[in-house]
Amino acid sequence: MNKKERQKRLNEILVARKQKDLMQEAIQKENEVKVLLQEVFGETKVFEILDSNKTNSIVEDFSVNFPIGSWNSIDWETTIVNRVEINPQEIKSVPSLLISKGFDTLTPIYIFWGYNSYPCVKTNLTEELLSTIEEIAWLGSDLYIYCLRQKYVIEFFHDNTVTIGWV
Repeated sequence: MNKKERQKRLNEILVARKQKDLMQEAIQKENEVKVLLQEVFGETKVFEILDSNKTNSIVEDFSVNFPIGSWNSIDWETTIVNRVEINPQEIKSVPSLLISKGFDTLTPIYIFWGYNSYPCVKTNLTEELLSTIEEIAWLGSDLYIYCLRQKYVIEFFHDNTVTIGWV
């Protein structure tokens, strides 16, 4: 094997190792999410952890509709969306607020965290989910609940603000 072939083979090995490391990290992140949700919801299967392709698709759609500004927050000032900020103590009122705005709260929603590469979680917006939001937010400082079909988002920002926005 000449030097050029050895270099090419070394690069192939490094790429394969990097892919393996990324795969192991993704599996670890998925397991962390699964353990957390099982602790919060018990063994009931009220959620689905999405693979990286579906997660990327959801987050990309979210980013198109709700651009992220500084500090990983939605840029509410330049985004042409409706929004309302709610008191974190009134979090259980979110479903009724969404219903009053014409949304169907039985439509699936996706949960994902800012700053981390955790997979999205597909579930339904329920009072049980909202009452455990602090435990769910534990994985990251910012949390988003996004409804892909109806284009609304609930942003739980690390400064303790909760904002609901829709396009």
